[in-house]
Amino acid sequence: MKKIDACRHGEAWSHVSINEKSGVRSYDRLILTIAVTIGYYQPRVNTREQILEAAWELYSDRGFEDVSVRDVTTAAGVNLASVSYHFGGKEGLMQETVKRCMNPINSYRIQLLEQAIAKYGGAEKLPLRSILEAFMRPLVMPEECGVQSGLMLRLVARYLIESDYAIPSVSRDLYTEAFQIFVKTLLVRLPHFTPETLVKHIVFASGSVVYYHGLGKLALQLSRSSSSGSSSDDELNTDEIDREQMLSDVIEFAMHGFGGDTHGAVDA
Repeated sequence: MKKIDACRHGEAWSHVSINEKSGVRSYDRLILTIAVTIGYYQPRVNTREQILEAAWELYSDRGFEDVSVRDVTTAAGVNLASVSYHFGGKEGLMQETVKRCMNPINSYRIQLLEQAIAKYGGAEKLPLRSILEAFMRPLVMPEECGVQSGLMLRLVARYLIESDYAIPSVSRDLYTEAFQIFVKTLLVRLPHFTPETLVKHIVFASGSVVYYHGLGKLALQLSRSSSSGSSSDDELNTDEIDREQMLSDVIEFAMHGFGGDTHGAVDA
């Protein structure tokens, strides 16, 4: 912090609010308060947030295992030791990134379901299609809740490879809460199913979304190549997948598994 000339203390003190004055407990804090007030000193950007933002981008682009702590701190412009200080090391940093990915998705699911229930005037009137859309839309369009699809897919891949990897407790609790809410809602519409069966069907439906995210474009390319009888690169090019159409197709597919009428008025 730049040294403050003592003769300017009085002038600066007049700019400090009453609350700030009453909150001063030491001479050092007094000097810091004055310095910030008159612009001699700017508080640091939150180092923890800088690290998380850098990790988020790097993990999204390159995956968890290919990114080192040094990569993250270099991108964040912070000291190498700051990761250990704020997160206890690379594993703790990855755990915090997992929370930032999983929690918004599950919170968004619950929010969409609550909005749908309010729209239709109760869970007993809620179409099956609306329930499935509330659960799967955050997976198809994670960007709507601030999550990058690349990071989401890499996270899923990591859990598939390391099935014993520990999910952060706060994320596990929210994930469990989301499943419980959706199962309870589905039971109102589908009372002939057991809760266990509904959980399995939800997992099957979610899996189709993740698989299509990862391999959908390639599958479309291969199908077009097969139908045209050509394998040239020009023939294999496809546009980006239409997410809204993808969501509609996945819901249509999933509704068959839940025994819903995909064309009936009740579940349309």
